[in-house]
Amino acid sequence: MIKKGLHIVFPILLVFLFAFAAAKINNQTDHFVLQNKEQIFTAGKPINLSFTSTSKTAKPKLFLIHTYGKTILDSQNDNGKITFTIPAIYCLKTGVLSWYLIQNETRISNGSFTIVPNDSTVTKIENYLGPPSLLTGTDHFTMMVAIPTDKFDNPKRNGTAVLIKDQFLSDITVTQKTTQSFIAWKNIYSRTKSGKMLVSTECNNTDSKEFETEIKPSIGEDFTISFSRNHSFADGNQITSLTTSIIRDRYGNLVGDGTLVTFQVVTKDNILLKTYAATINGVAIGQLLHPDHQDDFTVKGYITGIAQSKPINIPYLALIKNFSYAFSDNNRRIIVGPVRSFMKQLVPDGVKVELKIFHNKELLETKILETNKGIATFILLAPFYPEKEYQFEITTLGVTQKTKIKKYETN
Repeated sequence: MIKKGLHIVFPILLVFLFAFAAAKINNQTDHFVLQNKEQIFTAGKPINLSFTSTSKTAKPKLFLIHTYGKTILDSQNDNGKITFTIPAIYCLKTGVLSWYLIQNETRISNGSFTIVPNDSTVTKIENYLGPPSLLTGTDHFTMMVAIPTDKFDNPKRNGTAVLIKDQFLSDITVTQKTTQSFIAWKNIYSRTKSGKMLVSTECNNTDSKEFETEIKPSIGEDFTISFSRNHSFADGNQITSLTTSIIRDRYGNLVGDGTLVTFQVVTKDNILLKTYAATINGVAIGQLLHPDHQDDFTVKGYITGIAQSKPINIPYLALIKNFSYAFSDNNRRIIVGPVRSFMKQLVPDGVKVELKIFHNKELLETKILETNKGIATFILLAPFYPEKEYQFEITTLGVTQKTKIKKYETN
């Protein structure tokens, strides 16, 4: 009976002992040792991390932190040799890659390594140049920034040599700069002559395209003005041309075409007039209509806030000393003219004639007409002018004549 009981209990006891031993084995911590000695890898090259383990069945995971993001990798266990293959996209980007070895949701080990640019590939260069235009002089500059990269668009290591070249007229300058914080840069200063400057870069036998910077004239210096005209009479018809001297900057360069010059005119009666002109080849030519009466113009040219000229005086002579007029139709029709110019020719059509109508020395109305073939005709209709007498002042081309008192019939 006792032997029969032992036959039953003994197998059960063996099962419990085996389970207890397995539990003890599983509770023991597996040991993992990193086999890779390298701490620096080249971008674009495959990267594998290998560990040896005391367990031939362990399947740890590898948690990666990279500039491209975070991910978890599964392992391959080959008889205690555990291998992780880093994803190809992670191998292309330079920087520090941190890893954490995880077993049963517990961090077993951790470390990091660095991926550096691949210098064996063709170098690419990104360039930035600005501003694209400068003023002449030694105070202005444009900056060329070069970013050399490998074929995977990784910036080259600090200290990489970059040649920055600039050409202006017959002068070519080559300067070697080294990268710092991924970039190499140079301030390229303007010249005292205007023109086009070309800039380029070179790194590891890779040349950039050609960049252009326009060197434009600086602000203009003070200038002079002169005038020309067909005659000096105030006919209200001819044009006086106002011309600047050649306007240059302080280095002798012509100011840019299109520079606006204002000609400010002050008349004898302190009336302010203005005309404008843009420079072409450094010269601005403005136009000024002759006044229709004797006057003296004081003219000054200026480029707003930049340069100016000294004032000049332009006198205009009276075109006529007097003119004829006549009354007809019982003084209801007033004919002014023909008005004749300095050669006794008829004045141009459109000359203004002003008629002021007075009654008992009180101004009632002012009429204005323009000449046609030297004549202006005013008509006074009886219904609108019922008084028995009127007196008139007639003005044209700055000359005023006062008539005698005229009698009118009334209904």
